[in-house]
Amino acid sequence: MGCIHSLPDGTKLAVWEERNQVMALPIPFRRGTGAAVLARDVLKDLTSVVFRGQVYYACHSLEHRILFGAAGEGAPAAVLSDPSDGRQYSGLRLLEWKEELYLFFRARGRDGKLWELKVMRPLSDREARTLWEGFSEPVEPVYAGGKRLVILAEGGILTWDGKKQPEQGEILRLGTGQKARDAILKLEAENRRERARIRALAQEHEARLEEIKRQYDELAAYAGELQQEGKRWREKYYKKQ
Repeated sequence: MGCIHSLPDGTKLAVWEERNQVMALPIPFRRGTGAAVLARDVLKDLTSVVFRGQVYYACHSLEHRILFGAAGEGAPAAVLSDPSDGRQYSGLRLLEWKEELYLFFRARGRDGKLWELKVMRPLSDREARTLWEGFSEPVEPVYAGGKRLVILAEGGILTWDGKKQPEQGEILRLGTGQKARDAILKLEAENRRERARIRALAQEHEARLEEIKRQYDELAAYAGELQQEGKRWREKYYKKQ
């Protein structure tokens, strides 16, 4: 999914996927400059985030590798590989939490039937850990940061403190009866609001990216016209000579 990131120097960087490539364009942009290609042979699952003033991104390649890189720092590196696509890595999500950068993703279990939710720290520890397993469908979790990472997935409430073994259903154990139901209803309402906010932001970003691309195309066409005009003037000048 495309995103426009605000950087510490006051500029912005648009990052999006186009024709199996990850593209980036600084805003405001100068005449004569165009979008940069951050990664090629991209399949799906583009995710990006600003961490410590730098834009990082991850995506799933056509060769079924998870690529991770930083804008402006060369080609991305393959942090996980699945050539046969047996694990079906997908649902990538970069997230800053507790002053650390995490990459969450899902994978089909080794038995090929159930799904797992996994995590790695691509900047410091690229070992992929399984947080939860046993999902019957490929989950689309919603993350909420805090002292504990709260994850809503497949109707369940999962929590993780970033260190110990992740727990399941902790919020449900805070109370029984009406108290537990109220907690669930509150989280469900927050979940719906967050999804609505994310959809609205995605639509806004898509519209802004389209406008940026339109302006870029206009500038490219204008530059082409200038080149043609310059060529005509040179030909006219040399004829006079």
